[in-house]
Amino acid sequence: MARIFTRYFRKAATAKDHLASARAAELRGELPQAAALFAQAGKLDEAARVMILRGDTETDLGARLRHYVQAATTAPPNSNIGQHARRKRWTAVLLMSSAGPLTPALRDDLARAAAELEAIGEDARAAEAYALLGDVDSRARALARAGDVEALEALLATELRRDRQANALKAAHAEFDLYVASGQRRQALALAHAFTDESLRERARSVESRRVRGPVVNLTLRGKETLVVPGEEVVIGRAPDWESLGQQTGAIPVASPALSRRHLVVARADGEPIVRDLGSPNRTILRGLALSGDVPVGSQIELRLGGEVPLVVRRSRDFRGAVEIEVAGGRFIAPLGPAMLGVGRWRLERAPDGWVELWTEDQPPAFAGSLRITERVELLIGDAIGSERGGEPLLEMKGT
Repeated sequence: MARIFTRYFRKAATAKDHLASARAAELRGELPQAAALFAQAGKLDEAARVMILRGDTETDLGARLRHYVQAATTAPPNSNIGQHARRKRWTAVLLMSSAGPLTPALRDDLARAAAELEAIGEDARAAEAYALLGDVDSRARALARAGDVEALEALLATELRRDRQANALKAAHAEFDLYVASGQRRQALALAHAFTDESLRERARSVESRRVRGPVVNLTLRGKETLVVPGEEVVIGRAPDWESLGQQTGAIPVASPALSRRHLVVARADGEPIVRDLGSPNRTILRGLALSGDVPVGSQIELRLGGEVPLVVRRSRDFRGAVEIEVAGGRFIAPLGPAMLGVGRWRLERAPDGWVELWTEDQPPAFAGSLRITERVELLIGDAIGSERGGEPLLEMKGT
């Protein structure tokens, strides 16, 4: 029995010594030693308090958080110092989350911090955490519990505005789809450019990239691939520089040094197709003689450009009123006006703004699959258009 009392008093004396040493170490600013001595003395609440002090002195958020975590796990359960340590811990997590991008791990910590801060009554800080997480409903609940009516009203007003913007954008995407599907591509692009939304503008860029461009249009009509040169006239030359000619003038480039940049034009005079040399130094030869002035095409005319490159121009049997041009191994249809496609009143034209358009006048109506499309279609590469709902396409746009 005497030995038991001796051990008890010796242990009590040791604890008392540790406690005194801990307080002395704390006064000297030796906080790590003080925390250890308080723990050895059985004063876990004091050890946790000193750990919090250590955290408060740290400038690095990560180091500060580690001390607060240690304090929270050291403090006696349900103690005031334990609650204080938890508050410090989760506030530090909130600060770290505010300081930079949210990693997946930090996001998980922040979600726990928000819940913990709300659980211990730190509703304003919980609302901050929920704001970083983008959790609007939880943020509104925390603001309401915090009694911050002004912030709550501002949040609700912001969310209402965002909902309206989101609904407007959703409606714009749907309208964009309808415009594109129905053939009204100008309207689709105008709609997209009226919004600052990048996803809608990216879709507009995709439509732009599919526009039928260039002087020659590659299409398939009733299964037959055809090269059409839209315009009121067609210039043939080594480098006719189509863009400078204007939208109503087509161009066929022929890579031959015998040709001038703009060598010859196929046009109409008094409603009839003609050919005219454009003053080329190497001239255009017709039956051994230099071409001079407007020469009617008639049913067919055979020429040599620069005296070397064969050119044949004849009336087209497939496109009413058009001519067929054979040059440099290529065969082209030049409508010299609207290209009548032989499907009711369907015709192909190039608009002043460069769009190649299909005009149907609804005679017959045009369909893209099962969708009836407008009678004026701004054409895109990939369009497949028929005259019956769900029927085989009569016209397919293959590019330029």
